[in-house]
Amino acid sequence: MKRYFLILLLGLSAILLSGCNKKTDDYLVKTMYLDAAFSITPSVRVVGLASDLLKLESLRDELSAITNDLDDVFNPAKTDSAIAAINAQAGIAPVVVSDEVLLVIEEALAVSIQSQVEGVALYDVSILPVWEKWLFNLKYYSLFNDNRETIPTSQTIEEALPLVDYEKIIVNSEDKTVFLMEVGMKIDLGSIVKGYACDQLKTYLLSIGLTRAIIDVGGNIMTMGYNFYNGDNHEWPIKIQTPYVNIYQSNYNETLYNETKFIGTYYDSDITVVSSGVYERYIKTEEGMDYHHILDPRTGYPMQSGLISVTILTQISMIADAYSTASFSLGLSAGMRLVEEQPNMQAVFITDQKEIYISSGLEGRFVFNDQITSLGYTYKGVYNETGN
Repeated sequence: MKRYFLILLLGLSAILLSGCNKKTDDYLVKTMYLDAAFSITPSVRVVGLASDLLKLESLRDELSAITNDLDDVFNPAKTDSAIAAINAQAGIAPVVVSDEVLLVIEEALAVSIQSQVEGVALYDVSILPVWEKWLFNLKYYSLFNDNRETIPTSQTIEEALPLVDYEKIIVNSEDKTVFLMEVGMKIDLGSIVKGYACDQLKTYLLSIGLTRAIIDVGGNIMTMGYNFYNGDNHEWPIKIQTPYVNIYQSNYNETLYNETKFIGTYYDSDITVVSSGVYERYIKTEEGMDYHHILDPRTGYPMQSGLISVTILTQISMIADAYSTASFSLGLSAGMRLVEEQPNMQAVFITDQKEIYISSGLEGRFVFNDQITSLGYTYKGVYNETGN
């Protein structure tokens, strides 16, 4: 059953990418599904000269080794991981960690600072003690069997909530240690480390001379270089998924699905695209209420930001990963303001009223799919504080 859900998650990936021809001139496409890591199955699609790709028989294993090693280090569920060691020593002693663990934690903390509202960081990797109470991994709603589940009691959430505070994550860069100040504190870097893994796969591919590829690490998409077909270079077509539209719907219609499965298209090269939203992992109760997995550190309940999803486009996937969650949590106005303040970052926001807004840098580049107006979506264009 777990493997089944992994396949489902890949099918519901927030970014849909058009591929290139199977063979054009001397170019081939080599698609590799890597070993399961981070509770998903990463994939890499490399485009290159046939003479080069046919020599790369071991490439899949080499790329899998990268994601497997990172999962071994960053997965808090693995008792011998660096993150598990940090969590086990919470309130007891600092833990010596590697440079890459320091790098990822420091980046997460930097985003936490930028996500503060009235002194509380809405993006906080110390949310794990509360997140564990929800059991999202065990109670993940399935469209196939319509399973209904219970949510944790308010008392259970309130008891864990005091353990959530990013300011109590103490990083000593000189000693290369991380210390959680309170017994019972736990961190989980799942909201940023898949992006880091995506960046590492790109770095490796470049190091061996491969410059055209699509990397997918749990919906963290990285396009490298240019697509190649019909004898020429083309920017990659990036199609952003329409929330809740998928082939597993009870009222599935192939024609309607093909017309409405994406909200729009953006063309670019060397770009990473990451989405955060409410529509892929959630609990549904007997009363029909949905509780998504992005929790509010102020309440311990799912974030109510007025958004369905946020898609971030930039160059570094680790950055996109964290900012997609932070921007979603901040809501439309503050979230878009955060995006506009970052260099080389763009975004697409979808509100719970089905309004679609883009950041200023996407004006004239994002092509709206007007077929989704039949589903009630409205394209509002570039967002500004005074409204569109």
